[in-house]
Amino acid sequence: MLKKKPTCPIHGCELILSHHGKKSNLGHYWIEAQGAPILYCPECHERGTDTSVEVAAEASNAFLRKLIRLYDGCEFPPELGRPRIRVDFNPGRAVPDGLPTAGQQPLYQVTASPSGPTAADPDAEPQPETEFESFRPRPPRHRLDQLVLDAETLARIREAVNVLLSQDLLFGCWNLGSVARTGRRVALNFYGPPGTGKTLAAEAIAAMLEREILVISYAELESKYVGETPKNIRAAFRRATDTGALLFFDEADSILGKRLTSVSQAADNSINVARSTTLIELDNFDGAVIFASNLVKNYDTAFLRRVLAHVEFRLPATEQRRQLWRGHCPAELPIHADVDFELLAQYSENAAGGDIQNAVLLAASYASLRHGEEQVVSMADFKRAITFLLDGKRRILE
Repeated sequence: MLKKKPTCPIHGCELILSHHGKKSNLGHYWIEAQGAPILYCPECHERGTDTSVEVAAEASNAFLRKLIRLYDGCEFPPELGRPRIRVDFNPGRAVPDGLPTAGQQPLYQVTASPSGPTAADPDAEPQPETEFESFRPRPPRHRLDQLVLDAETLARIREAVNVLLSQDLLFGCWNLGSVARTGRRVALNFYGPPGTGKTLAAEAIAAMLEREILVISYAELESKYVGETPKNIRAAFRRATDTGALLFFDEADSILGKRLTSVSQAADNSINVARSTTLIELDNFDGAVIFASNLVKNYDTAFLRRVLAHVEFRLPATEQRRQLWRGHCPAELPIHADVDFELLAQYSENAAGGDIQNAVLLAASYASLRHGEEQVVSMADFKRAITFLLDGKRRILE
């Protein structure tokens, strides 16, 4: 099957073939797969890290897709209930608790079990999957028409999202699924300075797709325990698969960064394992995922080629800043007659949308310190607030 035995990029030893793999991103609640052949490094396994790579994933995924279509096309009467199906790709071999090596070709075996309460305990409640509890999709809070972006960025977003909206035509009628190595997965990369609308745009895309959004930051993925971060990454992808939510990774450079070539300690190895896990999960993912970063130059090139479109978010121009000033001032906010949004747009050069939002809040707080008729936001309040924010950023950057 393999002309040259692959080696571990970390330890340099030969990888061992085993059938203890379990597909975590199958994309179906009632079907699970185990016994998938994988190549793993014994030294990494002894350290408690997972650097395994699945073998012949295309063939097993094709089989599972056919099984899912067959399952979804069947109707089950209420008396029968929907069965839970387990697929074992190596039923001819006993799989102990350790990591057995493979010496024969695996066979497919499909078993089914009732999905409802068992006969022994008819009142038993299904147990929740605790690894997912911290990852909860939510409805999107913004629409695309609420975003203030330049025309080119909006056009790039609409073109990329159209691939998701037209999947039935592209992959069904025009059969592009037969040549698309990535399947139906659509990965987008949003990059640019902080506060330029990357997260808002991701929510707007989820609203266009009529999906919930699952927002993941690196702080939620990182774990103080060695080996736990890859598990969290797999859990995030699986939660998005099970719920159909749009998966959004903020601070994506933390998990998409260049892998370390000089591994001197366990922490370095853990970083490489987390990034390799993200690559594997992304390859197996069949949904929509958006990465956002302020440090896109740190991305590993292996991730770049898996992304359909890279959309740059720039600092707003003068006209966009005028719209942002107006848009962040609600009708209930008392504004003095001397406020000129045109002048504010010119005065706030190099400000991001997030800066303007913070400046409005800060200016309103200045007005709240006054009393009576003086409790209105003046032009001086706005100018003082934006100057305070931009000067602070400038000093930090310098």
